[in-house]
Amino acid sequence: MKTVRRQALGYALSILALLAMWQLLSWLLEWTLDPRKARVLPGPLEALMVFPRHWREIGNHFLGTGLRLVTAILLSFLAAVPLGLWVGHERRVRELLSPLIYTAYPIPKVVFWPILFVLLGVGSEVSKVSFAVLVVSFQLLVSARDAAAQVPKEYVVSALAAGLSRLQIYWHVVLPAALPALFTSLRISLGLGLFAIYLAETAIQIGRSPYAGLGAYIHNAFGAFRFESVFAGIVAFTLLGLGLYLLIEVAERWFCRWKHL
Repeated sequence: MKTVRRQALGYALSILALLAMWQLLSWLLEWTLDPRKARVLPGPLEALMVFPRHWREIGNHFLGTGLRLVTAILLSFLAAVPLGLWVGHERRVRELLSPLIYTAYPIPKVVFWPILFVLLGVGSEVSKVSFAVLVVSFQLLVSARDAAAQVPKEYVVSALAAGLSRLQIYWHVVLPAALPALFTSLRISLGLGLFAIYLAETAIQIGRSPYAGLGAYIHNAFGAFRFESVFAGIVAFTLLGLGLYLLIEVAERWFCRWKHL
């Protein structure tokens, strides 16, 4: 309980510090720049006041972005982690596929964005989520592969001696040993997923869907020079990322209890 209170206090102080730095920077621009240019960075109070005035609109976009992001992360995890554990644990498979994985990993996934648009539909939900899956899954795949490859052989030998099947070894030995690394990778993947979803929501917009997402909301606000709404969207993005980050941390404490004894 004390640890939870300390963490909550740490997050609260961090938020206050960011708001203070934001306000100071806004004042600095007001004092040093032309008033028209200084409008680009409104104060935190101006941005936060957008929420009570447009809470329904921002809430709908928040929901749209959140659903896309969570869907992309779940699909990436289900697809990439089992494959990565298999590649990392099986020596012959690792020797065969690792060069392919490490060759494809550095390719900037954004270059495939136009291809996904053409194949899956311009501005479609499938294309947006698929792009995020493409970005996130490689991070999880490489992390799962590396974590499985580092499982001590003694663990596997002991499990085989105890009569466990190959599938049981994955479930009871490889996966638990790899879990801490996988949760670390999930945190990194969350940032990558936010970037991918933002890019997908701003690239091409068709119509004015109320669930177009925070990326579209920020893009439209910037085009209309409503900078306080731009930063309100950024705050909403931050809250979404922070909320999911905390959920990942709670899940890690549950599944990796031995790390927090």
